[in-house]
Amino acid sequence: MRVTKVRIMNFRGLKDLEVGLDETTVLIGENNSGKTSVLDALKLCLRELGPRRRVVFDGFDFHLKDGDTEPESADSIRIEIILSEMHLGEWDTPLVGRLSRQRILQVDADGLNHVKLAVTCAWDPTTRDFSQDWTFLNLDDEPLSGAPESALATLQREVAFFYLTALREAARHFDAKGPFWRPFLKDSQLSPEKKAEIEQKLREINDLVVASHTSFEQAKGRLTKVQDVVPMAGGEVVSIEAVPGRMFDMLARAQVHLGASGGAKVPVGRHGEGTQSLAVLMLFSAFLDAWPDGAPIVALEEPEAHLHPSAIRALWDLLDMLSGQKVISTHSGDLLSEIDVHSVRRLARTGDQVRAFWVDRDLLSEEETRKFTYHVRRSRGELLFARCWLLVEGETESWIYPAAAKALGLNLHRDGVRIVEYSQSDVGVLAKVANSLGIAWYCVVDDDSGRSRYEPKVKDNLGGADEVTRLCLPYRSIETHLLESGYEEVYSPYMPEQNLRKLTKRRGDEGYWADYADDFPRRAKTRAAADVAAAMEARGQAGVTKEIRSVLEQVVKMARGGNGARF
Repeated sequence: MRVTKVRIMNFRGLKDLEVGLDETTVLIGENNSGKTSVLDALKLCLRELGPRRRVVFDGFDFHLKDGDTEPESADSIRIEIILSEMHLGEWDTPLVGRLSRQRILQVDADGLNHVKLAVTCAWDPTTRDFSQDWTFLNLDDEPLSGAPESALATLQREVAFFYLTALREAARHFDAKGPFWRPFLKDSQLSPEKKAEIEQKLREINDLVVASHTSFEQAKGRLTKVQDVVPMAGGEVVSIEAVPGRMFDMLARAQVHLGASGGAKVPVGRHGEGTQSLAVLMLFSAFLDAWPDGAPIVALEEPEAHLHPSAIRALWDLLDMLSGQKVISTHSGDLLSEIDVHSVRRLARTGDQVRAFWVDRDLLSEEETRKFTYHVRRSRGELLFARCWLLVEGETESWIYPAAAKALGLNLHRDGVRIVEYSQSDVGVLAKVANSLGIAWYCVVDDDSGRSRYEPKVKDNLGGADEVTRLCLPYRSIETHLLESGYEEVYSPYMPEQNLRKLTKRRGDEGYWADYADDFPRRAKTRAAADVAAAMEARGQAGVTKEIRSVLEQVVKMARGGNGARF
C-alpha cells in the first residue's frame, strides 16, 4: 500500500499543508519549514496511533499562531492520509478482502481502491485534557459510520511504516536490542544437534582460556566467599565466561567490523560519523529487504548527514534501491543533483503558512527537461533551495552582481538569493521551474541584439506576475554600462591597440563606449569581469551603479517576501 496524499492542519508550524506523494518523494525547504513535521505526522498516524484514549499528541504539537496562544485555545489538529491504488489490480485480492471486511475500502469510478484516514486532536474543556479521535472517510470526505474499532489496527498491519531519523549512531542501531539488527541475530538456521555441538566447543574454548590465566583462580576464590554472606544456588558457585557458552549470548555480543584505511578491522561504532551513518542506512536497507509482509513505507531524515559531497552523490543509487515507498527529507544540493526533479516537494512559507510546490510531469518537454537536468539539476542542485533567482545573461554578470552585493554590505546567501546564468541554458525553462517550485525570480536582459531571443521567453512565463516585477532592461550591455561608469581603467589592459585603432568615434562621442565594448575581445571578458568585481568591492558603495543597485534591491525584496528595506 502506498500513501498518495497527506493533508496536515494545525500541526506544529503547519497551518494547512497538502502534499502529494510519489513512489519516491524528496522534501526540501529551509529549517523549520515543516519537513520533519510531515514525516512525524505520517509516523504518528500510521505507526503510533492506537486506542482513542491513548493520545499520541502533546501541547507542542498544536499550531501556536502567536506568542499568546496556548494549546488549550489553539485550533484542533487534523491529519488526513490517503492510500490509493495507482493502477487496477495493484492491491491483491486478500488485501482488498481484509479492507472490505473492515468497511473502510472505497472504490472510485475507475475501479481504483482507496482508504482515507482522518485523525484529530483537540482540547476538551470537560475533562481538562486533550481528546483524540480517528475515523475513516468516504470519497466525498464524509465519515464512515460502519467501520469497527479494529479497522485502524488492521490498516496499520497492512502498511508497515518505518522511520529512520537523522541521528544514526551505530552503537545504538547495531546493539542486540536495535530494531533493525535484532532480527538478524534471531534468524538462526542451526539444527538443535548442530547448536549443541557448537556450544560444547565454545565451553571447551572457554575452559582453555580461563585455565591459561591463573589470576582467574584467585578472583574465583574470593568471589566464592559471597555465599558466606548471601545464600547461593547449588552447584558451581562462580564461573568465568571469557567466551560466551550459549548461542543466544554469543549472538547478542556479535559486532560488525569495517576495514579501516590501514587494513585493520575496526568496530563500526569506532568509525567516523559519516561511515556510521552510512552503515546504519545499509543495515536498514538489509532489514527492509528481509521484511516479509509486502512493500513498506519508509521515511528517511537527512540520509546525507556527515557524508562527503562525492559520497552523497553516490549515495542516491543505494537509497533508490530501498524497498517500498520512500519519503526523504534533505538539505543537500549534491543529493538533489541525482534525483528526478519531479520527485521533489519544496516546502516554503507564503504569507502566514507553509505550502508545498513541485514540478508537474507534463510541465517540461523532453528537450526542456534535458536542458534543466544538464544546466541546473546535475551541476547546481542547491539552486532548488533558494528563495529567489537572479537570472543573468552571462559570466560577466555572474562576477559583478555578487561583488556589488558585497560592496553594499549585503549577504545574498543569507537572504536566499542565487545568481543563475541563462545564456547557455534556456531562460524560459528556468522561469517555468521557478514558478512551479514557488521560487521568486527576476531576470536582467541586455538591451542589445540578444533581447529578441530572451525577452519573449520571459514574458511567456511571468506566472501571473507583473512584468515590471520579473523583467529588467537596465543597460545596453553590462560591459558598456561598466565602461560608462568609470571602469575603463580595468578594461584597458585587455584591449588590443589594433582594436582601439578601429574605433571611428572618439572618447566623449555618443556611442563610443558601446563600440568599445563591441570590439573588446570576447576571450578577455571573463578576466576583465573578475578584475572589475575586485575593483567594485574595493570602491565600496560608491562603486555600485544605481542600475545594479536597483536590481539587487528588487531581488532582496523578493527574497524577503516583499518586505526588504532599501539600502
